[in-house]
Order: sequence, then C-alpha cells, then structure tokens
Amino acid sequence: MRIYFKITFKHGETAMSIDAKLFLKLYGFVSGKQQLKKALYFINRGSSIFFVALYTGCVLWLLFCLDRFLIKFLLIPALVLITVTILRKIINRKRPFEALGIETVVSHGKSGSFPSRHASSAMIIALSLHQINPAAGYLCICLALITAVSRVLAGVHYPLDVLAGILISFLFSLLFFI
Repeated sequence: MRIYFKITFKHGETAMSIDAKLFLKLYGFVSGKQQLKKALYFINRGSSIFFVALYTGCVLWLLFCLDRFLIKFLLIPALVLITVTILRKIINRKRPFEALGIETVVSHGKSGSFPSRHASSAMIIALSLHQINPAAGYLCICLALITAVSRVLAGVHYPLDVLAGILISFLFSLLFFI
C-alpha cells in the first residue's frame, strides 16, 4: 500500500516534483566525479559505523556512571527509529534509483525511502549526545547533516527524505529532552 501526498505550488509544481528536480541537480553534481563518489562511499559506510559506535559508547558510559539520563538516552532514539520505520512502511516511497533508473554510489535495498532512517538516527544520536556534552553534540550534529547530504548525493534518498528524518529527530528532541 502506498500513500501519496500532493502539495501544489503556484505554478502547478508539486512538492514531489520539486524534490525530484532538486535530487537530480544534486545527483548530477556527483556524476563522473570518481573521487567524490569514493568520498561519498566512505561517508555513507563510515558514518553508520561511527554513529553506532558513538551511541554504544555513550550508553556504556552512562551505564558505568549510573546516570539517570540513561533511560532517556535509550528510549528517545528507539522511539525515533520505531516512528521512522512505521512511517516508511506506511508511505513506502520508491527510492530515487528505483523511480529514476539511476546508479547509486552505495548498494542499497529497495525498501521505503521516506523518511530517511540514516538521517534520523544520526541526528537523534547527535541531539542526545548534545544533552550530555553540548560541544561534542554540536560537532556530531554537523556530522549528521553531512551524513544526510551524502545519502542524497549517493542516490539512495531524495532531499525531502533526509529533511523529514532530521525534522522528526528535532521534534522528538524538543518534546522529550526539554
């Protein structure tokens, strides 16, 4: 089951068509640039490892310190992950490489694209870290944004996918950390 939403702008363009056009412009920037593709591959693979290791390290540190923040640090990212996973199943948006027939920088399955689980996970981990250590949190927020952009440039997400993932993380952070 696919759910479609349609927002029409002044000149008859939809949010989805603008999203696809923006994707093609960004993706076109990567075409034929092998060094950039290698960097994107590294960022896409490396950022997943980095954020999982960071999250695991923070959980262990909070556990060792018997910090009461541990419960929030475990639950809020889990809630974001569950929410994004449910939305992806309901919306089931095709990925750019499926819909537009392009080649990706990283191999990827054809599961739902909207919202981006990588972008939302990286951002909620960064925002959670910000609650413990603001300086490290700001640095990781920048890394999460780089991760989000790299997902688009790699051809596995539309800009709206990563934007939605980031916004969901900010929403959960505002609701549960304040």
